[in-house]
Amino acid sequence: MYHTLVRQAVKGARPRRPRDSLTREQVVRAALALADEKGLEALTMPNLARNLECGVMTIYGYVDSKEDLLGAIAQLGLVDLKLARPVPETVDGILKAWGRGLRQTLIAHPSLPAIFLAQPVIGQAIFRGLEALLGRLKAAGMSPAAGAPAVYAVLIYTTGYLAWEIPRTMRAPAADYAAGWRRQYAQLPPGEFPLSGSVLEELANVAGESQFELGLEALATGLAGRL
Repeated sequence: MYHTLVRQAVKGARPRRPRDSLTREQVVRAALALADEKGLEALTMPNLARNLECGVMTIYGYVDSKEDLLGAIAQLGLVDLKLARPVPETVDGILKAWGRGLRQTLIAHPSLPAIFLAQPVIGQAIFRGLEALLGRLKAAGMSPAAGAPAVYAVLIYTTGYLAWEIPRTMRAPAADYAAGWRRQYAQLPPGEFPLSGSVLEELANVAGESQFELGLEALATGLAGRL
């Protein structure tokens, strides 16, 4: 009986990867995939090691810390960011294209907003994207000194908006969010909140694309107006 259990345990054990068979990029890609699929809270070193079929300490041979890993997956996710073509030639058009492209990237990688809000993310991928945007803005008449704060104003707005939008309309159907407003209003004393009741349809959309566009339009126009 004892020997049978031992054989079953050995047979059921997952094989470990050979030493030095991973790269930092493989570790970071696996971490991003895990966070995208199961959420940032599921991105633990034991879970990642299990997915990579290696030991937890093996991962620390490729990343310095959990913060290093989070910064790396944030930069990797941004590699997917593309501006709509053709890229606009005006300052406000470029900033709006940047915000829309960033929103789509954060939707594809919903763990990224939480990372950006929780820790600094600075690295080669950030410089590469910033360099491209500053070049576009300079060609449109905005100096790099003015362009850098403008780019980050849009980044901060978009990141914050997606942190608001994702749990309300993407982790559950948007219709549920709208129904929640109507359900809660129906439980209030009749006639006590007439103005709020008159805009229930608008409130149902405060975590959607139209609300995002409202803020982005105002922000990009205001930043361009500084010229």
